[in-house]
Amino acid sequence: MAIKLGEMLLKEKLITTEQLDEALKNQTIFGIKLGSALIELGFLSDKQLCLFLSRKLGVPAASPRDMSWISPEVLSMVPAEMAGKYRVVPIRCEGKKLSLAMADPADFKAIDEVAFVTGCVILPHIVPDVRITSALSKYYNIRGDIRYLRIEGELTGKRRTVPVAATIKKTEKIEVPMLTDSGELLNIEIPLEFEGFANLYGPDDDHAAYLGGVELYTIDRLSLEFASAKKRDQIASVFIKYLGQEFSVGALFIIRGNMAIGWRGIAAGKRLEELESLNILLTKPSVIRDVLVTGQFVMGNLIQTPGNLQLLKSLRSGPGTPLLVLPIIMLKKIVAVVVVSAEMEALGKRLQELQKLVYKASLAFEMLIIKSKILTT
Repeated sequence: MAIKLGEMLLKEKLITTEQLDEALKNQTIFGIKLGSALIELGFLSDKQLCLFLSRKLGVPAASPRDMSWISPEVLSMVPAEMAGKYRVVPIRCEGKKLSLAMADPADFKAIDEVAFVTGCVILPHIVPDVRITSALSKYYNIRGDIRYLRIEGELTGKRRTVPVAATIKKTEKIEVPMLTDSGELLNIEIPLEFEGFANLYGPDDDHAAYLGGVELYTIDRLSLEFASAKKRDQIASVFIKYLGQEFSVGALFIIRGNMAIGWRGIAAGKRLEELESLNILLTKPSVIRDVLVTGQFVMGNLIQTPGNLQLLKSLRSGPGTPLLVLPIIMLKKIVAVVVVSAEMEALGKRLQELQKLVYKASLAFEMLIIKSKILTT
């Protein structure tokens, strides 16, 4: 279903090609489902998407009212572990018929498992993935991605249908930014067919690659794994493993609106779990905001602003710890930030190498966009 969603929406003229391209980029960069990316960008409302999928798949839709209150008795029928594994939420039970909200009502394995555990006939109901995430958090205390929860909050506060935007004018070439050795931002022209170069077609998380294995990463091996990556999180895991091998601290942040969201982190060979729940407000002074404003790297000891102290704490580092912070840029936009820590002299010596690695990572993301676009349209 997910692979053909973009093509189906295009055929129904519910979105434009340009809107699909933009949603695919968001899907890749932020690791959310395509439908959720379309909703977040305002190209479709959650109601539009839900009704469209309901009609196409021939299953009823679960309304926001269905999801707003669910009795404890119904919720207890499906264990939290199973609900989280299959991303399903029971919404009501009538006799031996259990209505089940699902992001993918074609997931027959999930239906069979829930039917076996509950002893009920399962009636699948389609619901956007963003609402499944919210319901799992609300009813089962299953931590959802902050990006989904933010979308859900916006939908709850303001439900509206946004008209399709005007067609975006295309040029024969586009510019891709990269950093010189001195940190200067340059724009390199590439053919138009490489636009949207980066979509990852699955938000699946693979934390195992963080620390797994004792074999050291070389630059060549890193490049090969970047090139063969099939998911956004594979690129992040490979990058973090290399940073953890080479530096005392390494971290990745995703830039999302006015927030820098902790993605992956490693210190002394151990995963920084607290960093993954960190959000740094970019309207306040911080080294990450400085990187966004200038488009260039920052290296050295940090000014002790609340944002910087928050960052250092999440990295398990003290106020006097020198950091090197570099932007990951895709199509003129900073989409992520790399942070490493070491002695100042070591940071200076490794600067050029890290700039090249950051550029390789941006190209790897862009390759995923092309792969995802091929599969989705």
